[in-house]
Amino acid sequence: MGGALLLFAVTLLIHYGRIMLSAGETYDPPGSVLDVERGPILDRNGRLLAIQSELPTVTVWTPYVEDSQATAQQLSRVLNIPREDILQRLSIPNRDVVIKRTITPGEAEVLELLKQQGELPGVTLRRDVGRVYPEGNSASHVIGFTGTDNSGLEGIEFTQDELLSPAPDNPRKRVYGSQIFLTIDIVIQNAVEQIAEDLMEQHSPDSVMIMVMDAKNGDMLSYVSKPDYDLNRFNEFDEDVRRNRPIQMSYEPGSVFKVFSLASFMHLGGVTDSSRFNTSGGYTNPRISIPITDLGNYGVIGPRGIIQYSSNVGAAYASDTVNRESFYHLLRRFGFGQPTGIELNGEESGLLADVERWSGRSKPTIAIGQEIGVTAIQMMQAASALANEGVLLKPHIIKRIVSPSGELIREYGRTPVREVLEPEVADAILEYMNAASGSGGTGRRAAIDGMEISVKTGTAEVIDPETGRYSDELFIASTLAILPSDNPELIMYVVIQHPRGDSFLGGRIAAPVIKDLGEFIIPYLQLDAGGERIPGLPSSLEIAEPLLPPISSQIPDYSGLPLKTLLALYEREDLSLRIHGNGWVQRQTPPPGTPFQEGMELNLYLDDTPPDSGESENE
Repeated sequence: MGGALLLFAVTLLIHYGRIMLSAGETYDPPGSVLDVERGPILDRNGRLLAIQSELPTVTVWTPYVEDSQATAQQLSRVLNIPREDILQRLSIPNRDVVIKRTITPGEAEVLELLKQQGELPGVTLRRDVGRVYPEGNSASHVIGFTGTDNSGLEGIEFTQDELLSPAPDNPRKRVYGSQIFLTIDIVIQNAVEQIAEDLMEQHSPDSVMIMVMDAKNGDMLSYVSKPDYDLNRFNEFDEDVRRNRPIQMSYEPGSVFKVFSLASFMHLGGVTDSSRFNTSGGYTNPRISIPITDLGNYGVIGPRGIIQYSSNVGAAYASDTVNRESFYHLLRRFGFGQPTGIELNGEESGLLADVERWSGRSKPTIAIGQEIGVTAIQMMQAASALANEGVLLKPHIIKRIVSPSGELIREYGRTPVREVLEPEVADAILEYMNAASGSGGTGRRAAIDGMEISVKTGTAEVIDPETGRYSDELFIASTLAILPSDNPELIMYVVIQHPRGDSFLGGRIAAPVIKDLGEFIIPYLQLDAGGERIPGLPSSLEIAEPLLPPISSQIPDYSGLPLKTLLALYEREDLSLRIHGNGWVQRQTPPPGTPFQEGMELNLYLDDTPPDSGESENE
């Protein structure tokens, strides 16, 4: 991969009264959303992902409107709202109607000028608060968004709403919400977002999911779901785009699931390393009418060969060594058929039928990843048992919660759920997966120079809802990776839903993504081949970001700078910063060149108009 992704990290020491955008001193009536300053959401290193902003809302007291047609025309032109919609609202008698909430500073400036000219009688710019998301689309399905009353509606904004925005106990005292630090590393997140975006362009799939977990403690370092949406404009995207697929989309995982099936058979004593299965003639038994076959003839193989070559026939024969009740209960212990409990709303349980409902074909078909529905987060949790000598970990998306005064409220850490496997079984499966990354293995395209990696690929067929049969055109390509093999630090999972490019095979289009991920994340986290952290390794990806001009004896020019660059100003103790809006700086007060005085107030007005690049359209 080319391009760069080294984002400068701004670690904020948060003294809460200073961090809110446009925190004001004026008192508002009890019950107003302005009584509560909603707490920020940050990544694991303190980079701001969500923060409260003060922006005007346009209202009209209809009895004062002298000319509805003229007023609607002016408001339509400035606010980019259909004139007919505004006219309909103005027709309501004796009402204070809302025209548009949280407008940009540029829109507010134009409306104030028109009001001063006497052209908008009855129009008021009311002080209001909203939410600003400096990273835009990044981690949108994790962070979520708030509604018009600044209450959380999705994601962390919803699940942690009471902590982010506590109810005031004194109507004359402003209340500050807690700070939520996520497990996400925004540097890794943005790198993975770009990789996922490249997959969307190359293969035109319905969706892409890529997840990266710290294998030692269950922290989700990256949580990517495409398509995604800009949190600052969430209401412009439909429900399908906003769907949190990693916890809400249930699908048949295909051959990736064989690692959990084989681990179950070995733990139950049905299969050992010396077990052998003849795969030459396909798998049949009296209870199934259609044989289970492989893409090639792998002959007589053991459990290593089943994983290395992804043999359906071998996995099916291995399933005959245990009874269905024991297999079912092992899959439940892996976490399938039940939510993981990750700190996000709307998590699905997946589909694992009660064993009483299994047919004669169920056990061998489930063994190869069919007739079972999983979510991506369930697959990550199940993989944690392989990476931790058989101990299943709960996945986390929250790292810690800190009070407005900086006191630790709760620290989320390694949370063992239960022991699923014997350590020897987990280690054997990792060894077999490592063989799959070698020459002749289905995961060889995931191999990373200098790093032993355990891989399992999958290409799952998809049921056509119109015919009730597996489609000839729709597939799910995936790859699961755990690395390093002998001391796991990371779990990675790539899922490409319904690719439409040159290939649909997981080993061809999902496995190379693991290699790309590793080539960025390994040096970024400074991992060596044995899983230890070593200093001084450069990352192969970098992104240049605008530099924040220093304040000396004068206030510098901040025009054109994005919000994320400005956040470092909150570290200054000698400056009162008020940021209005989101996007890029359009104007500032005091203006550039004003002598700097300690304690002075700096107002920066932003909107979503990017600075002029200076390039000609013909170029």
